[in-house]
Amino acid sequence: MSKPTKSRPRQLTRAQLKAYEARRSIEVDRAAATTGEVINARVNAPVRRVQALTRGEEYAIIRSDLNRLLWILAVLGAALVVLTIFLR
Repeated sequence: MSKPTKSRPRQLTRAQLKAYEARRSIEVDRAAATTGEVINARVNAPVRRVQALTRGEEYAIIRSDLNRLLWILAVLGAALVVLTIFLR
């Protein structure tokens, strides 16, 4: 019989925090451009600050990353086909 596991929030890696902060600053810049407000996107906070993302936000980030990778794959695949045809 196994012990029940305690679910605790997972801490994000440094790269995930940087990516999140970059996306956040882009979103804030877009919001500021549409409303005309000046918003400070960078908060002077320690690097080890814990970010709690909702499941929907995490899936949205993962989905956008996968879409970007699929586009890159499609472009590289098309280039491979074109070069294979022309270099025969």
